[in-house]
Amino acid sequence: MNRQEKQRNLTELLQLLATTPSGDKYMQFVLQLAEESITVETLQNLIRSGNVNTPPAYNGDIDTTENSPCIIDESAESNIITFTKNEVKRMDKTFKKHFILNGYIAHVIKRKSGKNGFYYEIRYRRNGYNIRAASVDINEAKRIFLEKTLPENIGKYLIEKQKSGFNLLEEIFEEWHAYKKGTVVDKEHMRFRVNFMGLPEEIRKKPITQIRTIDIDAILKEVKPRKYEELRTLFNGIFKYAVASGIIQHNPVALIKFKRAERQSRESLSNGEIIAFLERIKEPKYDNIRQFAYILYFFGLRPCEIDEETHREGDFLITRNRKRKNGKIEYKKIPIPTQAQELIDWDKPLTTDLHRLKINDIMKELLAEKTAYCLRHTFATICQQYVRPDIVDIWMGDSPDRLVGKVYTHFPDDFMYEQMQMVKFPLPQTA
Repeated sequence: MNRQEKQRNLTELLQLLATTPSGDKYMQFVLQLAEESITVETLQNLIRSGNVNTPPAYNGDIDTTENSPCIIDESAESNIITFTKNEVKRMDKTFKKHFILNGYIAHVIKRKSGKNGFYYEIRYRRNGYNIRAASVDINEAKRIFLEKTLPENIGKYLIEKQKSGFNLLEEIFEEWHAYKKGTVVDKEHMRFRVNFMGLPEEIRKKPITQIRTIDIDAILKEVKPRKYEELRTLFNGIFKYAVASGIIQHNPVALIKFKRAERQSRESLSNGEIIAFLERIKEPKYDNIRQFAYILYFFGLRPCEIDEETHREGDFLITRNRKRKNGKIEYKKIPIPTQAQELIDWDKPLTTDLHRLKINDIMKELLAEKTAYCLRHTFATICQQYVRPDIVDIWMGDSPDRLVGKVYTHFPDDFMYEQMQMVKFPLPQTA
């Protein structure tokens, strides 16, 4: 299915859901899944073109986005409200992780009150939380909402579900999902829930003892390779947990073969492509992503590794290595190249406030349709032309295969800094 067909099918689905009871809830979920194939910018264009019915965004001092349209009833207007990083900094740590992964957004509804009045209601119903805040003033409603998310208040808004006594699949999933917390990265933990909520309701609410291999196989046959891989992993994790807990005796997923989806190969940029990228990034329209892009180029980080923890300490860049299993926390210490010193403004934030999908779109534009991850390959390729591969492995955050590299090698900072200064990154010629 090509891009245009995806957009058309999504539009038709949103229009259909808008006419059904509780349609806003399902539209939110569909849009969340659509992030994997259609960008927020594309959805905004669909909305503006009139293909999806949605009320206009509210005016005023509150930042809103149109990336999740929903229709409820004639007495209420519905939209999405976006919070800033500064506003969410005091939130409960656990809740904040979910809130950030969901895009800093909540649902805002403008409801009628009396004959001529109205009030705003902000609500968030995800990941076991049910938070509502209302006021005739949108700014006050936002303040109340944020107050309810503070560590001392958030516990009041966690929903405790009563078990049915039948060991439904969704109940065992919740147990397993809680067990997995802390053993995988937050993004993967969130993906488990998103994938589970995308399963047919009849299997989610079915007793786990009644689910057979043929039921799971029927679901997996209807999805694409990457989704097959994710769902097979999800099902296998849930049923292995159920076996270990004595709820069932056999894992019905065991007979279903794990098929790894093909990955799109990434490549490093040529010198010409690098120069074009570095010239293009100077344009004013890229001001809000320039620092982010330079960090990718000069340090070989994964895009997900550039966050609030990324900072400079003397002659080194410190950031967390996001590819460590079982929730292990480990930091990378990468020497700062002299060439980077000339371009990066260390007094400004290294991160960007842009949405992940927007970042992907801009980086593709900057890199002539190649992805941001290609800069990581470019960094490794350039560095290995000047220094030993095992040193590059350390900068990249990859563990050397040899035991001596994993356990006994500890290079001093002075040596690592000198090694980085030997690397010559391609830069545009200056007059």
